[in-house]
Amino acid sequence: MRTVLAMTVKDLRLMGRDWLGLFFIVGFPILMAVFFGAMYGSFDTGSASLRVAVVDEDESDMSRRFVESLTKSGNVEVEQLGRDEAVNRVRRGQLVGMIAVPRGFGESAGVPWLEGPAIQVGVDPARKAEAGLLEGLIMRSAGTLMIDRFQDPAAMRSLVRAARDELAQADDVSPDLKPLLLDMMDSLDVFMESWQRVERTEAEAGSNGEAAGDMPGFQLARIEAIDVTRQFAKDSTEALVRKLRSKWDISFPQAMIWGILACAAGFAISIVRERKQGTLLRLKVAPVTRAQVLAGKAMACFVAVMAVIALMVALGTWLGMRPQSPGLLAISAACIAFCFVGIMMLMSVIGRSEEAVSGAAWGANMLMAMFGGGMVPLVFMPSFMKTLSDFSPAKWSVLALEGSIWRGLTFGELLLPLAVLIAVGSVCLTIGTLVLSRATD
Repeated sequence: MRTVLAMTVKDLRLMGRDWLGLFFIVGFPILMAVFFGAMYGSFDTGSASLRVAVVDEDESDMSRRFVESLTKSGNVEVEQLGRDEAVNRVRRGQLVGMIAVPRGFGESAGVPWLEGPAIQVGVDPARKAEAGLLEGLIMRSAGTLMIDRFQDPAAMRSLVRAARDELAQADDVSPDLKPLLLDMMDSLDVFMESWQRVERTEAEAGSNGEAAGDMPGFQLARIEAIDVTRQFAKDSTEALVRKLRSKWDISFPQAMIWGILACAAGFAISIVRERKQGTLLRLKVAPVTRAQVLAGKAMACFVAVMAVIALMVALGTWLGMRPQSPGLLAISAACIAFCFVGIMMLMSVIGRSEEAVSGAAWGANMLMAMFGGGMVPLVFMPSFMKTLSDFSPAKWSVLALEGSIWRGLTFGELLLPLAVLIAVGSVCLTIGTLVLSRATD
């Protein structure tokens, strides 16, 4: 075992001295992950402007004030649409959400003792991060309506008197409680009358250059969530996209494939180089068996692939990717590494020169990446490409990675891709080892 480890360390050191090779193994996948992750759109809403539709079914002065307050917040881009169009645009992902201001809103908005119709809000399920921010902005804008009400004591007095008249004529109020409520409404009317005098006094003081006080702010709104989602098949693109929690969930598994392919191609080229330079021949006269030499090569490739995956997962986690099952991710990484160790061995015997092996290896890598999710993410592939991708080990590698990072697959559901990876690795390793052993005799 010590000899195998020595051979492994030797190959890893040689790989570390090849800066161009290291770039394609580590640097290029990182660039791919960051580039495509940025293309897939940002999930950060801290500074983003929310594009929402507002359906003003009340068309009152208060509803218009509410919409103006939302617009003036600076965090919302408002489009006034009809209800059906607003719902459809949210469903298609063209808007973050919709806000429906129902009829009767203006009669009760900003009045503490009246419970009017609720503001209806529908948010795209793929934009859940923005839902809390949108509700906060609604509450703030609704609060400004109460401030407007109290800053207009004359209008409030008319509402108080109307409420008192309704209470006086109500038959469903307890005779013992009704006098108390009527006294409270009378007191509120007196309070608003006094406040009206204060408003006039402060207005006069303001005209003389003195500072006038502001009415303390309140917030009041009832929010009712409405469903703007469509039901999709379990394995459809739309259903899978809803599971994404970060823009890095797709780009990093996609980029890992390039690092893995580069490892396989790099070690395959190193084997044919050592064959051509006579290194393998010289090792035959050393106290090292052929099995130890091949095991050292395989172990070095396995460690390199595991290191690439670990590095990419660490970087993706730092950026915001959150693997759902680290245990299944580790098992998937080991199966992927074993598979591409076998592919590396097979690649090393498809030519007798470095140029031939390099060209053939990268040609095969391009095909595997093209149909396996390295260029077009699996979730966005058309159906005919998904069928062809079954023949690419890269597809099963991406599926194993995505299954443990964001797809939420169970161990039983991961058994198929893991079994395919082990089977491909075993077949390729057996063929490659047998051919390489005969070639070094």
